[in-house]
Amino acid sequence: MLMQPIRGGGASAPGLNLFSRQLQLSAGALDVVPGAQTVGPMRRGLKIGVLLDGGVSLTLDDQPTLQIRGAALFIAANAGDRVQQRAGLTEGVMRYVLTQFAPNFVVDEFGGQAAGLLEAAGPDDARVWVRPAGPAVRSVALQMVECPVAAPLRRLYLAGKALELATLALDAFSGGEVAGRSRLSRRTREQVLAARDMLLAGMQQPPGLAELAHACGLNPTRLTSAFRTEFGMSVFAYLQEQRLLRAHDMIASGEASVASAAFHVGYTPAYLSVLFQKRFGISPGKLR
Repeated sequence: MLMQPIRGGGASAPGLNLFSRQLQLSAGALDVVPGAQTVGPMRRGLKIGVLLDGGVSLTLDDQPTLQIRGAALFIAANAGDRVQQRAGLTEGVMRYVLTQFAPNFVVDEFGGQAAGLLEAAGPDDARVWVRPAGPAVRSVALQMVECPVAAPLRRLYLAGKALELATLALDAFSGGEVAGRSRLSRRTREQVLAARDMLLAGMQQPPGLAELAHACGLNPTRLTSAFRTEFGMSVFAYLQEQRLLRAHDMIASGEASVASAAFHVGYTPAYLSVLFQKRFGISPGKLR
């Protein structure tokens, strides 16, 4: 198994069913076995999750594998029959919160932007957006993991916190950073993915926005907008996140020193240390 529950202050696996099974919730801490995989169907609806620490990879069908490292907030919208594959990235304890809202609950109770996420996924597709978790999101997630309320009121407490987390998550992805009711055409999505691949391949010396846009056949404004639609963040916010994730992997595994990892991802050691501390809450030198 990928993960074994070791404690669950909020809700231990398989979790709680709330609002007449319209919301499924799981929160707690898991002991991660790195490399072990879990494969299964992805539920339809809207999943909002927080990874407080640790890391996991997520693959949907034949889409590119996505790495999520804490502290991270993610939203997954699924309107079709998809298969997901998860694998632990690092050994140790992973604290997490997962909330799964049924499609009709999203449309009837959330409406607006939340319902638009399902539309953005399309009638038979799935989309995942990830970004670093801010202080407010981390605070609510931690409250759910530790759940200070006694058993008789625990369900009510967690249901309220799940709605609070959903509100913060949707607000964090607002302002045009998630596709709302729009959906990229197949051609535009291919161009955006090509731009993504160019960024990752040239991480040490990435192209500028104008060069990147020209190479994938879009103008800079359209690339910026489409990239936000696809990935939930700007082109270079995405690049920074991927650089930091790559540096984290290289340093944590012993593959490279801090200086070597910084050079590999295109940063100076000093600048990497500043960004690394801000993103992961620990200096890179303390990983080894």
